[in-house]
Amino acid sequence: MEKQFRFRIYPNKEQEMQIQKNFGCVRFVYNYYLEKRIYAYQSEKRILSTNECGRDLTALKKESGYEWLAEADDNSLRYVLRDLDFAYKAFFRSLKQKNQSTGFPKFKSKRETRQSYKSKNNIVRQSVEVYENKIKLPKLGFVKCRMSRQIEGRILSATVIQVPSGKYFVSICCTDAQPKPFTKTNSKVEVHMGIKILVSLSDGQQFENIRAFEKSRKKMSRLHKKLSRKTKGSRNHEKARIKLARAHEKVANQRNDFLHKLTTKLVKEFDVICIRDELISEKIKSKKHLKYVADVGWGTLTQQLEYKSNWYGKEILRLDSPEVKPEKSA
Repeated sequence: MEKQFRFRIYPNKEQEMQIQKNFGCVRFVYNYYLEKRIYAYQSEKRILSTNECGRDLTALKKESGYEWLAEADDNSLRYVLRDLDFAYKAFFRSLKQKNQSTGFPKFKSKRETRQSYKSKNNIVRQSVEVYENKIKLPKLGFVKCRMSRQIEGRILSATVIQVPSGKYFVSICCTDAQPKPFTKTNSKVEVHMGIKILVSLSDGQQFENIRAFEKSRKKMSRLHKKLSRKTKGSRNHEKARIKLARAHEKVANQRNDFLHKLTTKLVKEFDVICIRDELISEKIKSKKHLKYVADVGWGTLTQQLEYKSNWYGKEILRLDSPEVKPEKSA
């Protein structure tokens, strides 16, 4: 089983410069080979493979004017070639399937507020290692890290991320993780999801929606107005953008924290969780509910219930028919 662990990191000025260099190199390689793929398809009607792009990248690093590519973590450049290949093939695959609409890969921009690159862990040299309050990363060395929990399993890769608020995080992908199953309770429950009452259980328990965004709506509106008054590209515009991004980040963190606590509670207390969401599609189509739908987090709630049930030895059922009713919890 694979699990991901995300922690905040605090790079110093030199490490931050290296991270930004790596973002730039990854962005350049993606755009460079996307352009080459487009040209190859338009001129020769063929799709360049990842191996062809990889060999060309090795030669490109040795060419005059491109030596700076060697400053980046080599594994991150290889990963971005795989990502491009996946996006490119997904687009052509979607053309053959009428029910899918995958867009054509877009060129990356340095103005995007979220940047990331992925690095593979070398098992022999252990290029990615985790300690109590720091983490070792390729090209960066030891970076101060806030370890909120113990990682499980063997480290496969680490992804360095810069979020719109300017903060840096590292996402560690581990394999062979073996979460300890929760104690069996021999109980079932039916879950109904709504807007005002986020979750209603068949045993009578109810959990209200915390309405994180709705409570911050006035503050968000004020920050949006301040941002709109600033000149684009100016320092004041960037400061206002960061303030707005941090406000959105706080709302998202409040919602995620609530959903994690709720889903963990449900998975602990019940062995079988039956989800009934037949009314959700109707509420999404309703115009009067649209402004509340994004503040609920139905998709995240369902996703968390599914993977946590898989981790901790519980079961999830989706009830399509209103006639199907599970037993009440014992």
